[in-house]
Amino acid sequence: MSDRVQVSINDVVQSHIDLPYDHFGPDEDFEELRSTLALPSYVHGYSLAIEYMRNWFESKFPKNYFRGGIYVDGKHVLDDYKRLNDYMKKSIIKGQNPRARMEPRVQFDYDRDQVDLYAAAPEIYLKRSKLQTSFFHDFDRHLYLGYMPRALRMDVNFKVRVDTRSQQLDAFNRMELYFRNGSSQYDYISVDFHVPKTIILDIAQQAGFEIKNNEVVDTIAFMSYLNKHSELPFLFKLRAINQKTEYFIRVNQLYARIFVRDKLQLDDGERDGKLDFNYHVEMSAELTIPIPHYYSYYSADNHVGRTYLEDGAQEGVVSLYSINAFDIPKENELGWMQVALTEYMTDPGETEADVSAIFSGDNALTRAINISTRNGLSPAKYIDLQVYREEDKNRIVDVDIDWENFIIKFKIPEDEELLHIVVYYDHEYVNNLIVETEKLEQKRLSIEHDNTGRTIKKK
Repeated sequence: MSDRVQVSINDVVQSHIDLPYDHFGPDEDFEELRSTLALPSYVHGYSLAIEYMRNWFESKFPKNYFRGGIYVDGKHVLDDYKRLNDYMKKSIIKGQNPRARMEPRVQFDYDRDQVDLYAAAPEIYLKRSKLQTSFFHDFDRHLYLGYMPRALRMDVNFKVRVDTRSQQLDAFNRMELYFRNGSSQYDYISVDFHVPKTIILDIAQQAGFEIKNNEVVDTIAFMSYLNKHSELPFLFKLRAINQKTEYFIRVNQLYARIFVRDKLQLDDGERDGKLDFNYHVEMSAELTIPIPHYYSYYSADNHVGRTYLEDGAQEGVVSLYSINAFDIPKENELGWMQVALTEYMTDPGETEADVSAIFSGDNALTRAINISTRNGLSPAKYIDLQVYREEDKNRIVDVDIDWENFIIKFKIPEDEELLHIVVYYDHEYVNNLIVETEKLEQKRLSIEHDNTGRTIKKK
């Protein structure tokens, strides 16, 4: 028989959520969470796409090739003055050839075959969002923050201007080879996603931080708090569009695809009397890149300064229940959050277990481990690995850990039984280590892997 039950749309739209909190944290009481959906600035994703395409285009030419710079169509007339030092370093002279023009146009009707086409009310998206997938979670204060990405597709037309026909043919030959006309290429990139200030201020106030003039007073302590409870590094840096310092999260391993569909085009230049000059080479490229679509924010208290989604009809509330047959703390005694939980069946007399698979892949924790091992430091400083028995959940298995090879060594040989291996780590330490080592404060976008699979060295 099927255990499926039918609920009405009114049940689904109820905007406050009753959850058995022990499923997400150490408490055992039910907690009613208020929810808010916040939209980040679309122009931030738009500008990320432009910056990525500009860097990609310029990287295919020799250093300082564009003496007249690369003009982005539609930008503010004084935008170049914000980067005056960079222009002086490149000896760029406006109006001098070679120079280039970049014209971006967003395909606003692109929705990945309706994958990104959201037709329901915002309350339904909040209702179906999973707290387990949130990247920020403060279990003590019942604060959670997650985000949903979407794809942005942009057509970009590049137009290169040079002085002579020979320069035009040389540029054409280079562009035809390096831009791979008729084919696609991709990179895995690391970018900054802007977090709406309304969400940041609400988190700060509910966490007990002082706010004056819509700004957090103790920024350093607040950043420490954010990174302690976040799986993604938080950054506090200048936002170029408004020249104000705001909050960002750093998201890595994002897939960006470029498709150069059309062939290059050349013209016959311009003529003044008997002189020919200003020859052009044109090309078009299509970029598909992830950007943030919306943030889903949950808290136990009312959201400060805005209307939170709630309906007073308590009889219409749908409660979600789950059963934990084996309860393992979501935080250790140091307040570090649980990041991995797996089962391991031992053989009779087994004395060690290989857990290297838990620490594989490319994520914040593995990056921190690689940084530590290169510098001769033990990951035990910020990782806590514990082993529980199935039969006795209050008893932790006594083990030694070989952090160099990721081997668990049992001090007493195990019988044939099921063990639970849980990993906690200090998010604040790991996030700060990555920010400092990879110098994330300096750039908001960087390439991690190119289309050949080659890892790009961080400078």
